[in-house]
Amino acid sequence: MIIASASRLPAQQHDRSLVIAALPFANNVVGDEHASLNPLVSGVPELILIELGRSPSVRTVEPARLRRVLSSQRLDPQGRIDDEGASHVGRILGAQWVIRGTFTTDGRGAIRIAALVVDVGTAQVQHSATAEGKQANLAALIGQISEKLGRDMHLPELTNEGRRVRALTQKASYQTTLSFARAIEARDAGRVQQAVTMLQQLLSDAPEYEPAQSELTRMHSDRGR
Repeated sequence: MIIASASRLPAQQHDRSLVIAALPFANNVVGDEHASLNPLVSGVPELILIELGRSPSVRTVEPARLRRVLSSQRLDPQGRIDDEGASHVGRILGAQWVIRGTFTTDGRGAIRIAALVVDVGTAQVQHSATAEGKQANLAALIGQISEKLGRDMHLPELTNEGRRVRALTQKASYQTTLSFARAIEARDAGRVQQAVTMLQQLLSDAPEYEPAQSELTRMHSDRGR
């Protein structure tokens, strides 16, 4: 069954929802792992948005629109954007909050992820979250960050179904999470058919992985317009 996740909102649409965008995360990994973990540049913020977007009070900015803004403003698509830059992007996108962050490893199987939430109106960091642990627990670490940010933003509690789907996502294997990140990386690079194929393969291996279900549905919908 396909379960809708983060709702995507064009910047020109206004309602009472909290509009959140997420920039690519900076890859601070040193050494051989740098290239192999680069898909997390796109994958980590995508998964954080999906988790926050489970709340009915949240709308997230379309990733394609974010990419267009980064390109038009000649900003680094690899996550090297400061608070002022994040605020500038957020104003263009019509968002109240912009998430930016970094990730790194210790070279011995551990990963550290840090996320900052920038208030677009003040260009100041209002919330932050970090998670550190084994790379094998990547999905759970991303979930920890998402849940902390949601609490700090005072988002309402999820429904029972929302909590169930969130728990399943956070239990995903490292390979499943990284495979999803690779598909998002391909999508963001404009290799849409490759991304579709990758998501289909992922779902053949992990049919209950909801982020891939929802993203594949969204991509098919976009291509049908």
